[in-house]
Amino acid sequence: MKNVLYPRGCDTAKLIQVIETKAARGSGTKDQPCRVITEYWSLDGQKLAEFDPLSDEKLEDEQS
Repeated sequence: MKNVLYPRGCDTAKLIQVIETKAARGSGTKDQPCRVITEYWSLDGQKLAEFDPLSDEKLEDEQS
């Protein structure tokens, strides 16, 4: 019997240059909790993506 591989997850990966920034956001209140936001920028200053842990938690809660 031949070993059959079933690809899972990532099929390819590339090393690319981006700028990663981290900054605090929120005032520390219940409505505006403090957290660290991670942003990714191109080398010419275009914002590519943002990771906000609070936003992701809200998305998970809404999907449940």
